Amino acid sequence: MRHTTPLEEIPALVKKWCGYFGFDIEAKFEESGNELLFPNRMSLIGQDAIYLLSNKSAPLDALQYLLQEAQGEKDTSKLVYLDVKGARLFRMRELVAMANIAAQKARETGGYVFASLTPKERRWIHLTIGQEDDLETYSDGYGTHKRLKVSRKV
Repeated sequence: MRHTTPLEEIPALVKKWCGYFGFDIEAKFEESGNELLFPNRMSLIGQDAIYLLSNKSAPLDALQYLLQEAQGEKDTSKLVYLDVKGARLFRMRELVAMANIAAQKARETGGYVFASLTPKERRWIHLTIGQEDDLETYSDGYGTHKRLKVSRKV
């Protein structure tokens, strides 16, 4: 049987794991303003939290991966999503705005193609455009950084 860590225990786990690396980091849940796109947003706070954004946020991504594995949850709406200094919240809002522009362009020209995006970024675009009855999206390419296409439904 697989061990699962409940969502409410994740802040203490973050503090403990970060402490192993000598980081003084606190974690607390904060609203994202869009729980469909960014549920269970956990803000990491403290003078050392900024280090998690280094190297294109690779340390933050690694910590998030480990926490989600510890959760043992498959439902993405129940997983914890980490943020430092609102960087990911800002990116989500930026991509929602880009998705709205892409929707307008796709209606005018028949389609729009985003450059390479991460899986999380593609998910935000898919969910945003998915609310439009006349448009559809699909990912194209290989690997983790695929392009995303928006087009009118036929």
